[in-house]
Amino acid sequence: MSDGSVRIKRWTCPACGTARITAYCSKCGEEPLRPRDLSSRDIATQIFKTFTNIDGRLLRSFRLLLLRPGALTLAHVQGDRRAYLGPLQLFLIANALFFGMQTLTHTNIFSSSLASHLHQQDWSPLANRLVAQELQSKHMTLANYAPLFDQAVKLNAKALIILMALAFTPFLAILFHARHRPIGFHLVFSLHLYVFVLMLFCLSLAVVEVDLLAGGRGLDSALLDTLLSLFNVTVCTIYLFLMLGTVHDVRPIMRVPAAILLAFIIASLVLGYRFTIFLVTLYTT
Repeated sequence: MSDGSVRIKRWTCPACGTARITAYCSKCGEEPLRPRDLSSRDIATQIFKTFTNIDGRLLRSFRLLLLRPGALTLAHVQGDRRAYLGPLQLFLIANALFFGMQTLTHTNIFSSSLASHLHQQDWSPLANRLVAQELQSKHMTLANYAPLFDQAVKLNAKALIILMALAFTPFLAILFHARHRPIGFHLVFSLHLYVFVLMLFCLSLAVVEVDLLAGGRGLDSALLDTLLSLFNVTVCTIYLFLMLGTVHDVRPIMRVPAAILLAFIIASLVLGYRFTIFLVTLYTT
């Protein structure tokens, strides 16, 4: 064309069947099918574009979440979303990284073995009674059942970890009910917070692995277990303090008790999650 613009031939949208003369279908966003679309070179190009786009958003999301607590949540609820991954996407990626770290370090935080539930957890007396009842009803021995439980508990811990984020959401709704935020607001806050918590657990797993490589006992050491627990709770409290200031604009004098309370709830939910996974696995295996 004489004005330098690009002439686009009429084409029929393969998705909705509408005739178009624009670069993209204004109804469904589809683009014209090109002869080279299915060539190996074109497919490779599309895959590269897709992954570089995701990686850019992923790194940007993690950087904002880790370095500016609450900023990613605030951006999402205010509608600034295209530059970042969604809360659920980010949570699932963090979940995958966390369980990948567990696999690499051979250390489990949530998927405790049956022996651990029976002898090391706070609910061990109750666990012994429940397991004995189930073994009797299933006509199985502990030796035969334990391997089945230990395999199933790992899968359940991976699949159901989002329950902690969902369970945390009502506490936020109750604590900030006077601000009249929709439940989705608190859910986004919870998902982003648990992404940080999972990354914090990844750091703890790395410390445990270093200790094991140095000849230590890892989480079997009561001292290291206690120190890591205190470290995680302290860091989580500080992160919540900063996050509450950004998202809810809470005054510092009120943020301190709120952050401590929410950190305590998170620690309680971790224990509750372990027990929940124990029950789910026990009655579904």
